[in-house]
Amino acid sequence: MFYVRAGVKQFLLFFLLAGLLEAGPAKAQPGSPAPARIWDTNRNAWLCYFSDAQVYRRWGLHTEFQYRRTNGLRDPQQYFYRTGVNYAASEQVMLTAGYTYLLSLPYGDYPDPGRTGERRIYEKVEIDQATGRLALAHRYIQDQRWLRPEGQARFDFQHRSRYRLQLKFALTRPKIEPGALYALASDEIFVSYGHNAPSFFNQNRLYGGLGYQCTKALAVEASYLNQVVAHDDNIVYEDNRTVQVSLYFNPDFRPASQR
Repeated sequence: MFYVRAGVKQFLLFFLLAGLLEAGPAKAQPGSPAPARIWDTNRNAWLCYFSDAQVYRRWGLHTEFQYRRTNGLRDPQQYFYRTGVNYAASEQVMLTAGYTYLLSLPYGDYPDPGRTGERRIYEKVEIDQATGRLALAHRYIQDQRWLRPEGQARFDFQHRSRYRLQLKFALTRPKIEPGALYALASDEIFVSYGHNAPSFFNQNRLYGGLGYQCTKALAVEASYLNQVVAHDDNIVYEDNRTVQVSLYFNPDFRPASQR
């Protein structure tokens, strides 16, 4: 219970930190005034599929696909594919390493030519804690990113670190179990660094929504996402107001003797 309370405090601190990062001034040349920040508001819809299948003893397979649209569902925004190998270090800790492919298409009033094709290698740590109706999850992702700006033959390399704190609260059952409707909220901060990183702050994602645990392996969530993204020029910032619908399928293919 102590760790969950501490996690709630971390969650509130992250809201504050996210606001400070988003409100930071854009870069300017020495002796010149900071350029005015431009906000590009977009209304998006993300349809997502996530799966963590348990395959052999502590080992499993992560698969993920996100079909991202803008202007509601009318225009394509991004196609996102991620796969990886999971290792359950304990009942609460999951380690993952894998590969991501992302294709971004021009969208918004100020399309960013710095983001088109992207390939990543990533490492992830997930830590789950629960007490009664409340479930708390920490997620850390380290990305090694190869980005190819529009019209450029070579890839630029960047490092990026991400941290997400997520809360889920069972509404109709004593805990999140089959048949439970639950509320969820999370905040995730992204920071970039390395020779080719244009700025430290990369983006922030603030979520809130509802989920339903259909079976032990299957859940569905509908949420609202407010995503702030810094463009490479550090002047244009996207204010992406997004409806996200997600399907989670986490089957266990191990024989009974390995569970």
